[in-house]
Amino acid sequence: MRVPKLDGWGYRYEKFNVTAQAWAIVGVAAVARRANGHVAEARVGLTNMGSVPVRALGAEASAAGAEASAAGLAGAAARADEGTNPPGDLRAAADYRRHLARVLTGRALAAAAGAS
Repeated sequence: MRVPKLDGWGYRYEKFNVTAQAWAIVGVAAVARRANGHVAEARVGLTNMGSVPVRALGAEASAAGAEASAAGLAGAAARADEGTNPPGDLRAAADYRRHLARVLTGRALAAAAGAS
């Protein structure tokens, strides 16, 4: 897959995986456009939070207008798992995947917004 570089947008991919495998328990891809120290708009995609990859629409909505800092994007990260249906399996329980989605979304959004 190829993703074109967009002027004015930052990007980041975060994943949490078992060391013995490269398969992500949860993966987060985030892009953000920054303007005047704030996030003008953001897009967040999640993997392994349902049967197919999903957008974190609640996180995207909360990120828009937030200060482009880890603290400013904490509220957006807290909404990352809204509307998801993560599986529970031998590698991770569903509630642990929800936690990972929130943590990784915070990291990815902050990096994409140029905060880290």
